Parts: sequence; structure tokens; C-alpha cells
Amino acid sequence: MTTEEPSTDGYLKIETVISKHPEARDVLDFAVVLRRYHYGNEVAGPSLAHLKGVIVQRGYLPNDGEDEDYFEIFDERSHHAAIGYRVLLEDRGLIAKALEEDADLDQLSSVAYLERLWVNPSLRGHDIALRLLHEAQHVISRDGLLVLMKAHPDEFDDGDNVKLASYYRSEKQLGLREISKQHAGWLVAAWQEPVVNEKDGAFLHLEVEEVAASDENG
Repeated sequence: MTTEEPSTDGYLKIETVISKHPEARDVLDFAVVLRRYHYGNEVAGPSLAHLKGVIVQRGYLPNDGEDEDYFEIFDERSHHAAIGYRVLLEDRGLIAKALEEDADLDQLSSVAYLERLWVNPSLRGHDIALRLLHEAQHVISRDGLLVLMKAHPDEFDDGDNVKLASYYRSEKQLGLREISKQHAGWLVAAWQEPVVNEKDGAFLHLEVEEVAASDENG
């Protein structure tokens, strides 16, 4: 897992990359990534933290009828994503109730699935995960966007996903809502307008010596 020597020279920068899905024209892949740049070198180092996901710009959400095209977008990604599709399809009432303070579910016509959120273990405890979520909210928010994610820690013990979900929900700017107790860790939000937070600069200044590590699940 360790690939190179620890380093603290240079600066940490958050960047967002959005690209067309290679096989579906109404689907966008995106990633918000934290990397270290060394002074005098324009080539970034490996990912120190990242949030990866997909935006499905279908113009509608899956409904009671089976939608194979919609299902395939989620199923091709991961088992968790396939479960996310079933939640969207079968639990619209629960999602609508969770969002009722923020949006009318019937007015949401596209979905962003936040698939993978990872932070280098040596950098945890500095709210980097929330910072990446802030960046995604700023960049991908658009009219009619439903956001779906599952809080799923790498080192998983019973109840840990609920604790992690509570941590994400503690950041009120994100507007993340618990779908229901029966879907432990699953969260939804309506991100319909970009949010600019003056505290969210493009650079992070941490007096922490990160240890080289890679995301084994991403």
C-alpha cells in the first residue's frame, strides 16, 4: 500500500474533474480530489483524499416501472450503487418525506450518486471529507438535482455507518437527510443551487505530515 516517502513540502490543492461517461451521453463522471503539488513541479502527487461519483441527467428519476437503462448505469458501478438504485425505485415515499423541508421530490429530475469518499488515514480528523463534499456541492449543484450517498467507513463495525452518516449530516450546509432507519447510512439531499462558502479555499494548509497511502477500494 505504501508507495513513496512521506512529504510535506509544497501545497495541498483541491481539484474537480468532470468527464463524459464513455457509453452514456447523459451521464457524467466526476471526482473531487486533494493532491499535493511540490514547488517548482506542475505534476501533482497521488490522491490524498477523493470523492467520486456520477451524475445521471435523465430528466426524470426511476419510477414504478422497471427502467433497464437507469438500472444499468448504477449496476455497472458497484453493488452499493445497485442497492442505491433499488432505494430510488422502491422507496420514493421515504425519500420524499426526508426531503420535504427542502424540496418536492416530483420536481427533481436528475440524480448525483456520491459513490466513494476516501481520506488518507494520516489526514483524518481535519474535516477533509466535509470539505470535499462542500466542493462537490459548489460544483455539481443544479436545478432539480437529487443527491444520494451511503456513509460506509472502510473499517466497518456494526453501527459505524450510522455514526458516519451523523457526521456528514452535522454539516448543515450540505442538507443531507437520513432516508429512514431501515436504510442505515443512506442519505439524500437536494442540491439545486451552488453554495459558495467563503471559508472554502482551493488550498488546504495542514501542519500534518501525511503518510503515503492509496485507496484500496477506489
